[in-house]
Amino acid sequence: MTIDRKGYIEEIFAGSQLAMAIGETQSVPLANPTVANKLTTYVKDFANSVEVSKDFFDDNLHGVWGKIVSDFALKARRTQDSEAFGWFRGAFTTSLTADGSAFCSAHTLIGAGTETNFASGAGSALSGASINTGIVALTQQKDQAGVVMGNTPAIMLVPPALFKKAKEETDSALYADNANNAINVYRSAYGFVVYQSPYLGSAAGGSDTAWFLLARNHSVTRLIRQGITTALRDWTMSNNRTYLYQYNFREAVYAPDYCGAWGSVGV
Repeated sequence: MTIDRKGYIEEIFAGSQLAMAIGETQSVPLANPTVANKLTTYVKDFANSVEVSKDFFDDNLHGVWGKIVSDFALKARRTQDSEAFGWFRGAFTTSLTADGSAFCSAHTLIGAGTETNFASGAGSALSGASINTGIVALTQQKDQAGVVMGNTPAIMLVPPALFKKAKEETDSALYADNANNAINVYRSAYGFVVYQSPYLGSAAGGSDTAWFLLARNHSVTRLIRQGITTALRDWTMSNNRTYLYQYNFREAVYAPDYCGAWGSVGV
């Protein structure tokens, strides 16, 4: 979502209740829309630069300058990826929704009650059984008004270490590691897509065991204040005959609400 300011302010709408059956001349029930949990998300400014001498730039031996620019462009994109999936790296701890709780944790509902959208401990590791547990939990998940939403998974998000296992469990024609030729219902009935990212795994400071199910109505959002912008300062504008190549972009990733997402610690 693009924005035109440095901060984005919103509140969470609790949602209305299910419709009620009424008589022919009965007054129409009146919903009481409730809004709470104000959230302010501030855009971060990302930047980097490289300074090279005029002689280095002019000579461009072995195409080094071109490689520098290409690497800068790649690292800018990778920074965006790392920041985006950083939300999921902290999903069980530091990535907080508008209610002040971690994205995948126990949440106090605006309409009273609690809702838990995560699993941990025994049985939470990725398997056919734990996938079914997650699908059931996502399907029965209640929104802020306490209404069961019937969410179905559209995406399974895993680190690279779990990608093979995830595809075996969800994309094979028959159920994995089963001698009975059982039909793989995850493929035929749900058809969700498995995605992996290196920025979810332990190499990027994440987890090699955690995995997520996301419905189409999940609220994880990338706020874009400014796309990637580059600039080259000419050597005549410096006092030491150097060029300065730089880029910056401004964005933030957040999720105001838990609904539509379910996570498993995997251990």
